[in-house]
Amino acid sequence: MKTKVALVGLPNTGKSTLFNAIAQQSIAESANYPFCTIEPNTTPIPIPDDNLPKLATLANSKKALNAKIFLVDVAGLVKGASRGEGLGNRFLATVRECDLIIHVVRSYIDEDVIHVDGKVDPVADAEVVNMELLLADLAHVQRRLERSTCMGDERGVLLKVEKGLKEGFPARSIGLSPEEALTIKSMGLLTLKPVVYAFNVDEVDFTMNKQEALRAAEECMRQIQYCDLKTDAFTVVSAKLECELGLLGLEDRNAYMESISIDDSAPSSGYVEQLSYHTLPLLVKDVLGLSLVYTGPAVPPERSQTTKAHLISSSGATASDLAGKLHGEIQKGFICADVTNVTELVQYESYNAAKENGVVRMEGKQYVLMDGDVIYVRWN
Repeated sequence: MKTKVALVGLPNTGKSTLFNAIAQQSIAESANYPFCTIEPNTTPIPIPDDNLPKLATLANSKKALNAKIFLVDVAGLVKGASRGEGLGNRFLATVRECDLIIHVVRSYIDEDVIHVDGKVDPVADAEVVNMELLLADLAHVQRRLERSTCMGDERGVLLKVEKGLKEGFPARSIGLSPEEALTIKSMGLLTLKPVVYAFNVDEVDFTMNKQEALRAAEECMRQIQYCDLKTDAFTVVSAKLECELGLLGLEDRNAYMESISIDDSAPSSGYVEQLSYHTLPLLVKDVLGLSLVYTGPAVPPERSQTTKAHLISSSGATASDLAGKLHGEIQKGFICADVTNVTELVQYESYNAAKENGVVRMEGKQYVLMDGDVIYVRWN
């Protein structure tokens, strides 16, 4: 199943620019007027993974395929979106289908880029979006409660959610148990989704005042209403800078980054690890509680010459689940799984050498996968 992430925010916050920066190509239109994005743009984004090329080399694979999330750039949200203002209804329907929200907050001053409210105020801007999401969920819940088919456990959970929303608490902050959340999962409640706030700063703040920008963002998080500091995460990005870097060749890009400094705690030689196409996919993975497992090593070359990373849930995904993700017939014919961990496997020259040294073990279909597992499913 695809992991989908929605980029949301007010118009002209830099959402589409950030989308292009993360995608490292120009897909979404970016312009200085509201609603330049109408139809959602979607693109796969690879999860950065240092282990994958090592495994591919060990396995002599011709291809190495990163695990991916799918990033969705949706229309900017305005006050009244929960009542259909702007492109509200279309916006909300798209976000309901996603697993996580990246909330882009404008934190830079640029008189050439208009602001829908006439001034830049990160806290107030974030609260507009949060309020609209909360109001949209309240209306959605109340419509469901009015239906005669809303009964039993579902009704009890929705009444609990309705009470919390009326008191100003997003659904993710009212203490739903995993079982209660699963009961209403099909509703796609916006405020039940995890949120990562991306504070979009200018080039100077990102490269020379990064720590100060992070402290300012953290202070904003404390002030934003309908933000849950226990569950919500944040980061600092510079969408404009990253898009400009994306237009340069590798040598020019490195030379440019050498000409500036990314504050004292982060030397320019490691700038890639600070850019959003690297940091945000990893942050999404962590916030959603996902793990990486691998297939490819040990597969006979006549059957496959691809080493592939897979995103799985960190809470209970089994070897049988992974087999089903590979192919229904593999899951149906599951015999057993050869399992080792990537950190152990890459210490050897080949999979067979690792197996001869006892680091590969046999597990059944109910084996619960661990982060970094390398799996070879035997099936008939």
